[in-house]
Amino acid sequence: MYAIEAMSMIAKDTVKRNRHYRCLEYDHDQTGDICLIACGIERCDPGISFGPELRDCYHLHAVLSGTGTLYAGGKEFHPHVGQLFLLKDNEVVQYTADKKDPWCYCWVTYNGIEAKKLSEEIGFTDGVYCIDSKIDTYRFYELVTKMHEKPQMNHINDLRRRGILLEYLAMAMEASANSAAEHKYEYSTEVYIQRAQNLINLNYATIRVSDVVEYIGFTRSYFTTIFTKAVGMSPQEYIIKCRLENSAKLLTHTKLSVQTIASKVGYDDQLTFSRIFRRHYGVSPTGYRAQQDEQKG
Repeated sequence: MYAIEAMSMIAKDTVKRNRHYRCLEYDHDQTGDICLIACGIERCDPGISFGPELRDCYHLHAVLSGTGTLYAGGKEFHPHVGQLFLLKDNEVVQYTADKKDPWCYCWVTYNGIEAKKLSEEIGFTDGVYCIDSKIDTYRFYELVTKMHEKPQMNHINDLRRRGILLEYLAMAMEASANSAAEHKYEYSTEVYIQRAQNLINLNYATIRVSDVVEYIGFTRSYFTTIFTKAVGMSPQEYIIKCRLENSAKLLTHTKLSVQTIASKVGYDDQLTFSRIFRRHYGVSPTGYRAQQDEQKG
């Protein structure tokens, strides 16, 4: 069992908890973009009710089994297995486990500058407190369990739990059919093109167009269209350009063999490399090196 430290929880909720309740709770006055306040797992007693009361922070629950009733925002909801429900910051809520099939759920409690925005991006916009999950809610349980495996309050474990919190929220965003992230691109086209170019520039020897498409998150046809329009060549042509430009630098500034250089820039077959190089520069790799040596005197 874990100790519950927040006085509000001790005063109002602890007497209602059973031996199936586990919770780690931390300072409610943390500052930052997103902060973990609590995480827990509970198998509710039949008919147990919490509230009505004013809740601070955001409490995102994943229902593992059972059902119950949630009163929030002047509405009634019935979160059940396979759904997520959220108790929102500074709102009065009441939630009651079903008498015949009570909830078992896990949850994370968070706050911070980005807390409201992230909650809305998951799908919990005004008036929305309960959403379907496209992901097995047991995966949320696994993340909370990981948090509880390292309960000690120290900087290393704080960082570990914060990372898991971000993974929990990202999974919720992915799981939600109402996720705002699915209906818009987060950045301008220019930003996506620049990031694609940066990725290729760093990984030209091994990268494939499919890797870039996966990284950016567009369909291949759409990405190819906007990339070609912005850069003046297709993603595949840009990859070849990066390989050849870097091979030219190696031919000019090193004594590495043509075969070694071909391998370094992503060509296992020296003949294929030489053919593509000649097509681009109008001369073989060996001839190009000789030209550069002559220019250097």
